[in-house]
Amino acid sequence: MLTSLFLTALLISTASDLQCDKDARHLTASYSVTTSQANSSPRTSQLVLWRNGERVAHQYPQTQVTEAWTHVKHQWLKPMRYFDAHQRAIEYQPGERIHGKVDSDWSYRYQLVSNALLSRMHLRDTTGTGCQTVQSFELEENGRTLTLSWLPALHLVKSFTASTANTRSHWSLETLHHNADNTAAFFTKRAQYKSTDFADIGDDHTDPFLTNMVNQGFIEAGASGFYDSHGQAMSGSHSH
Repeated sequence: MLTSLFLTALLISTASDLQCDKDARHLTASYSVTTSQANSSPRTSQLVLWRNGERVAHQYPQTQVTEAWTHVKHQWLKPMRYFDAHQRAIEYQPGERIHGKVDSDWSYRYQLVSNALLSRMHLRDTTGTGCQTVQSFELEENGRTLTLSWLPALHLVKSFTASTANTRSHWSLETLHHNADNTAAFFTKRAQYKSTDFADIGDDHTDPFLTNMVNQGFIEAGASGFYDSHGQAMSGSHSH
């Protein structure tokens, strides 16, 4: 009898773990991002995280720009930048050095907060069970305090705050959906945009879109994800 109950519990637990993993790989998470500084009004914007298996995107509705990455073999990332208002895309090759940097941290793109940063934070509390488990982390360094509410089963941020004496940036998960068809459709639509390889941009002086984007400085790959109150990427390096 005890053996039967144990096996039943084990099967339920395994099924739950598999469901969590499935939910983590196909989701749409919308965040509200509020940044405030001393003696100034807070500014709020949105960031939408899309996951579809080995593809992930950070969508910025205000600017109608979407940053996307495909996780390819040998830990390489293939970046894409979509200008949704124009239905145009800039394509970058895996391992391509853009302004001296190679985009290679999949955890940062997939989770918005990298494994490197998570490993440096201190676990303060754990609540809930299964897919609803929430971990609370904190890190204080160089006059800055980081607090993170983390959903480990989904590899997902619930809330994140970076603050100093005079500034504060806060990210809050507003909505979460698990619909594989919707996430697939999101990427399929952008795959139909007219695409230009980053290396070929300088060869075409007749395309008004490319000329405009170059002049405005929007062509290079943008470092999206979560930032601290100084606008520095929360990638987990020590060079903040």
